[in-house]
Amino acid sequence: PPVDMTLYKGSHPVSHKIMSVINKGDNLDRYLMGRQFLVLALVFLENLAGHPSDSKRQILGMPLWINSALLDTGLALFFMTAMIGKISAQVNA
Repeated sequence: PPVDMTLYKGSHPVSHKIMSVINKGDNLDRYLMGRQFLVLALVFLENLAGHPSDSKRQILGMPLWINSALLDTGLALFFMTAMIGKISAQVNA
């Protein structure tokens, strides 16, 4: 650890106990790997579920060229994935 934990053992006993469990072994590495796996799984799930069934249909009253620019290129799905895929992992962290 970057900070000597024994300095705060007397003033912050609860925090010292928690950090001693976290820093023992490779718990932090496993947590980070699990979090990255969660993000990856959510991105794949969103990409499978987020593709439009009819890209020629007008959505939200926008012109068809805007719809085709967002849906046919995958730009809308990219933005949705960037927003939703990372938010849920941040909330769980």
